[in-house]
Amino acid sequence: MLQNHLNEYEELLADSNFVRAHKSYLVNLEHVKEYIRGEGGSLLLSDGTEIEVSRRKKENLLNRMKGFYKF
Repeated sequence: MLQNHLNEYEELLADSNFVRAHKSYLVNLEHVKEYIRGEGGSLLLSDGTEIEVSRRKKENLLNRMKGFYKF
């Protein structure tokens, strides 16, 4: 059920700063403080929360981060 709701929000927010990092997480790039490398890796958010990045979402996430942060 959560999956279906996140899919709807992901579509609604596709043109914004939100990106799907994992099947359970939709993340606002404005609150990402650090990407921690790993198989999928993880994100450290501005509130101190660390969330896992799925292997399948990693490439898209990193591309979106590069565009957002202008690496």
